[in-house]
Amino acid sequence: MSISSTERLRLLLIEDNPGDATLFEHHLTTNGSDTFPPATVTHVETLHDAFDELTADAYDLVLLDLGLPDSTGLATLDRYNRAVDERDDLSPVPVVVLTGLKDDQTSVEAIERGAQDYLVKDNVDANILHRTIRYALERHRQAQELRRQNERLERFAHVVSHDLRNPLGVAQGRVGMIDDEDVAVIAKNLDRMEAIIEDVLTLAREGRSVEETETVDLEVLVQNCWAQVETAAASLTTDAGLTIEADPNRCQQMLENLMRNSIEHVGDDVSIHVGHLPNGFYVEDDGPGIDPENREAVFEPGYTTNREGTGLGLNIVKESAEAHGWDVQITEGSERGARFEFTGGTLATAS
Repeated sequence: MSISSTERLRLLLIEDNPGDATLFEHHLTTNGSDTFPPATVTHVETLHDAFDELTADAYDLVLLDLGLPDSTGLATLDRYNRAVDERDDLSPVPVVVLTGLKDDQTSVEAIERGAQDYLVKDNVDANILHRTIRYALERHRQAQELRRQNERLERFAHVVSHDLRNPLGVAQGRVGMIDDEDVAVIAKNLDRMEAIIEDVLTLAREGRSVEETETVDLEVLVQNCWAQVETAAASLTTDAGLTIEADPNRCQQMLENLMRNSIEHVGDDVSIHVGHLPNGFYVEDDGPGIDPENREAVFEPGYTTNREGTGLGLNIVKESAEAHGWDVQITEGSERGARFEFTGGTLATAS
């Protein structure tokens, strides 16, 4: 949420030290400004009491001391998060953690575990506290909006997957029963519709960021991709000893799209090579390459020079790369063909 100067914030302070609690309440209730109006603060001393408050009333933000009578350190934040995840009567509320100790490692871990910010009590004044709460509320608002967008994408993918695939399957099945010179045209267009549906579904799901990665043997993954693609007379070579940190399923979709793109645009006898970069890896072919003026445009959804293409394949490649935190650029390959270079993040190493 954004702070309005005409609305009072409802804050829950979980703090067992009476002196610290009094100081925080003073900063929050008496030192208002145009950008931070005085707030209504409810003070409790334990997580148990905090959960009772959160089920009984609505709060905009929680200030959580990590050292409480019933838990200490990051275990306090973990208990809070676990309760919110497991209990239907607790709604997600942004959390700013408080501590008496300056510990950079703990602050990083607190953020990784879902806290919006981390404050050392001795360093807090009214301005710092107000600014921290404003930023925490805005980040939480953005995260909630992103979650709603992802839910809409999931609903869209469900509609595409079921409501369009079913009648398409019926139509494809009936085509074989028709004895007509137009059957080939109909079948070709139905197959194109199926390809578009597959690409749109992939694109909808690729927009989400990668949450978990693992060490992947790129040489093995590339061979798995090759087995899933209609390769005709095309050939594939790979540098040995390449590993990456990636989501293997999404990386496989990305590589398969690159392989199909080379075969469709260069020809059935294209040669594709996957190689190592000092800070990443590349995929290149021996085709005519991509004009420098078009190298950004080819990633746009709908861009294609193939009348039978969907124009989504390379957009899926870019979305998948960005979801991993990688940069992708098109350059000229060693055989003057197209080279797609992936760099950044935790990428390739040569073993």
